[in-house]
Amino acid sequence: MIRRRSSPPGRITRRGRRRLLLALMVAAIGLSVPVWAPSLLATLPAFQISELRVVGTDHISPEEIRALALTPDASVWDEPARWEARVRAHPMVREATVHRESFRTLEIAIVERRPVALVATPELRPVSGDGYVLPLEPSAAPLDLPIVQGPVETEGGFVADTGMRELIFALSRMDRTRSDFMSLVSEVGPAAEGGYRFLLLPGAGADVVFLPREEPLRALDRVSIALGQIEDRRVTRADARFRGQVVLTRVEER
Repeated sequence: MIRRRSSPPGRITRRGRRRLLLALMVAAIGLSVPVWAPSLLATLPAFQISELRVVGTDHISPEEIRALALTPDASVWDEPARWEARVRAHPMVREATVHRESFRTLEIAIVERRPVALVATPELRPVSGDGYVLPLEPSAAPLDLPIVQGPVETEGGFVADTGMRELIFALSRMDRTRSDFMSLVSEVGPAAEGGYRFLLLPGAGADVVFLPREEPLRALDRVSIALGQIEDRRVTRADARFRGQVVLTRVEER
C-alpha cells in the first residue's frame, strides 16, 4: 500500500500555491481592465463614433447638439459624462443623457427648456417655467404663447422679480395640466386687487379670469365648472379669488 504524505497544518502544497498564484493573476487582470481597457480601446479607429442620434429636440437642431457633443476623435469608450456636460451647457437644454447603441453609435436624449410665455425685456422674449429667458426669436419660431404684462428685469439670464417668477411657474403648471385653457390666454399679469389676471382670446368662455396666487389650478377648476353652467349670456368676468366661490359678471340682455 502506498501512503500519501499529508501536509502539516498551515502549510500550502505545491498545487495549492499554483492555484493561489493563478487566482491572484486573474484578480489583478480583473482589477486593471476597467482602468486601461477603455483608454486603450478609445484610441482604436474601429471604435470612433460614426453615428450620433439626437432625440427629444423641438427648438434645437440636432446638428447643433452634435457639434457640442463630439470632437473629431470621439470614441464610444469616452466618458459619457463629458458629452452630457457639454450638451447641458446649451441654454435651451435642461437635461441630456447619452446611451451607447452599438460599438460606433451613440444616442443623446435631450430634454429642452419649454417656453411657456413671452416677457418684455423690453423686447418680447420667450421664458421657460423656471424663469429662464430663452435664446429663441419669437418671430422665427412658431410660438403661440401668452404675454406677461409689464417689463421685467433679468439677472443671470433669469427673471429677477420673485413675484413674476412665481407667476411664470404657475403658467408652466397650467401648460402641463390645462393646455386647453392656456391656448385661450392672450395676456396675463398680476391683478391690482391681488392674484392673477388672465385676458382671454375672443370666443372663450369669458373675457377675463381672475385666479388667486395660492392654488391657482384648483381655482381654475372651479371657473371651468361655473362657466360650463352658463349658456344664455356671455360672461365678461370670472373671479375665483374668493374661497370656494366663483363670481361671474355677465352681459345683460336688452
